[in-house]
Amino acid sequence: MRILVILRRVLDPAGLVAHARLRRLFINREEYLIEPGDHAALEAALRIKDGGGAEVVVVSGQPEPDDDTLRRGLAMGADRAIYLSGAGFADADDGVAAEVLKATVERLGGADLVLVGMTRLDTGQAQLGPRLAGALGWPQIVGAWSVEIADGRIRAVRRDGDDYVIVETDLPAVVTVPAKALEPRYPDGARLINVYRGEGGMAEAVLQWDVADLMDPEGLVPLLEGRGRDFPPERERGVRVEGSIEEAAQAVAEALRGRRPG
Repeated sequence: MRILVILRRVLDPAGLVAHARLRRLFINREEYLIEPGDHAALEAALRIKDGGGAEVVVVSGQPEPDDDTLRRGLAMGADRAIYLSGAGFADADDGVAAEVLKATVERLGGADLVLVGMTRLDTGQAQLGPRLAGALGWPQIVGAWSVEIADGRIRAVRRDGDDYVIVETDLPAVVTVPAKALEPRYPDGARLINVYRGEGGMAEAVLQWDVADLMDPEGLVPLLEGRGRDFPPERERGVRVEGSIEEAAQAVAEALRGRRPG
């Protein structure tokens, strides 16, 4: 069984300061971490590997070489790592990334399961998993808090409001995992040293694939167009209403009536 896990990196929010009045974002400490949802997805894959055996392949594509993300995945227990590089992929949106990852799956010779974080920490977007499932033509499970393989099918527990439900689907499938679903394990110390030194069978563990070899340049044109970023307006101060409940209700009604368009 082959499990593909998408690993992306994001700036550590602890090193960022947003100044609303200056309308600027200051990076006081430029440190990166694995996208929390992707980190949980990797833990889900490794638990499946621990339970019944599987080959776990981590895949990452960043604007610049990002060995740390992939090597950390290998140190946690992944078997192989693939870094996707090449012009045009750096500015890819989730639609383009899904097509590139589809081509990656095909070049690997297929996969039984693809795991990825449900949402992005920096943008809040949750499109990559569903778009990839659509590109591959596979079933999907969104927001899995636990994942296991049972009788050749994928079984997951997901939240439905305040309740938890068990859902199943056939393999191959795409599953997205929330950031706090699973606590990722710490990388093995000896394995981490071997990954960086290229020892213990890790010399060829990180492969670099050029996106140009996977698909035509026409397929790398993003669907989204960035037109800049801005801060939300400052919150208006409220008005304190004194008096009885009836007077307070009347003041609220008048305030709402004044905001009504027309």
